[in-house]
Amino acid sequence: MKKIFYIILMTVLLTILFLVSSVLAQSSEIKILLDNKPLETVVPSVIENDRLFVSARNVVDALGGRITWFPALKLMTININGRTARLVIDDPSLEIDEKVISLEMPARILDNRVMIPLEVIKIIAEVDIKWENQTKTLSINTIRPFLLEVRSYSHPDKTRVVIDLSEKTEFRADKLINPDRIFVDIMGSIVKLEDTSKQIKIDDGVIKTVRTAQFNEEITRVVFDLYQEAKYELFSLIEPDRVVIDIFKPEGKAATVSETLPAKPKEKPTLGSEITGKRVVIIDPGHGGKDPGAIGPTGLKESEATLGIALYLEKLLKGAGIPTYLTRSKDEFVYLEDRTNFANQKNGFVFVSLHANSVLNHRSSAEGIETFLLSSKYIGASARDVADRENRASRAHPEVDTDLALIIADLEESANIKYSFDFADIIQKKLVEYLKLENRGIKQAPFVVLKGANMAAVIIEVGFISNPKEEKLLKTNKFRENAAQALFEAIKYYVENTPDNGE
Repeated sequence: MKKIFYIILMTVLLTILFLVSSVLAQSSEIKILLDNKPLETVVPSVIENDRLFVSARNVVDALGGRITWFPALKLMTININGRTARLVIDDPSLEIDEKVISLEMPARILDNRVMIPLEVIKIIAEVDIKWENQTKTLSINTIRPFLLEVRSYSHPDKTRVVIDLSEKTEFRADKLINPDRIFVDIMGSIVKLEDTSKQIKIDDGVIKTVRTAQFNEEITRVVFDLYQEAKYELFSLIEPDRVVIDIFKPEGKAATVSETLPAKPKEKPTLGSEITGKRVVIIDPGHGGKDPGAIGPTGLKESEATLGIALYLEKLLKGAGIPTYLTRSKDEFVYLEDRTNFANQKNGFVFVSLHANSVLNHRSSAEGIETFLLSSKYIGASARDVADRENRASRAHPEVDTDLALIIADLEESANIKYSFDFADIIQKKLVEYLKLENRGIKQAPFVVLKGANMAAVIIEVGFISNPKEEKLLKTNKFRENAAQALFEAIKYYVENTPDNGE
């Protein structure tokens, strides 16, 4: 009997050893590529019951998501792309967007790490996934904007080039010399053009050729080889999404996009001081009190920098006879909703919320100026990160996205969004002109502080406090005065040149 027992015991042990070695052998062969680059994982991926399991922490972090782990409950929440998913170890279901989805395999704890089946990644993330069984390679590719087509149209006074995009994203343009050329950078995008479309010959006296290439991992660059230096205008259109650049013949009188503000409406009379006098400006210095906002490498608080600019701006506006109110005039905490309510109570004509950008958890080299307005969607590569950070002082946070979705749909039907676009365009140009920082463009996202404003309303990120160079600038009175002067000129222009009906 003992002999039979030992035989059975040895058989069981050998079976377990075989299974463990088999799993280890499979895991050691598995490679993960994220956007065609090897992803280093602390815990190897494994195949169990013909299902691939990956390290939740490694993969979600790499995709820009956040994980919260509750050991006592064996509960994990995953926040990614504006969505929240919840799953429990050994429970074959996933809750996401208040819906419960059945899983073929539940999440497991292996080697003291939470491992999730591949199907979870497919459900929660905006990615394309491909599994090569022969090479044991998992390819995860993030879904990013891409170029569909580049088209050109030659006119007597200009050449228009249209860049068709798969979806809206931010962009920028600049000039180069020796030889003369203009380039447009499509941010956060990738090239998916046919080889024959990557270089287009035009030869119309304005543009020689248009060349498209992947400038780096984050940027697609479209280069326009010119016959000689030329002025241009750059703008975007929607439905379908596209970027348009007009490059003018040298004898033309068109101005570059960065040279002038929009022309005053010819069909409307110029609005003088009588209208200016009754148009109220609301200046909102972001953060304050228990909410310092982002903090720079040497300790500068965002709340301090924004208040400094706001006080200079208030002085300029009141000096010009424009009624102006601050949502806070000292270092105190004010809920986001209360700031908007205050603006509405004062019958504000424009609402300007001042902030300093930050990407401390990503890269300290990020730089430049960007202006935001309200939308139910995140438009622009950094829109989600900025909105998430700036919405934290809301009473509703972190459930803010759910609340906003119910409100913004109606608001987007109103004219306030159109007015805000015009206002944001003027402000962005003036700030770039005065501060000489990178133009990161105009973006949209669901901001709590903007959602109830019955007026043109924008959020301005005046530089990156996380960037050591720009933090140093934000500390100086000179920079704050320049920012205030730029904002003053933009606000005064908008107040004096926007008719009562907004047309």
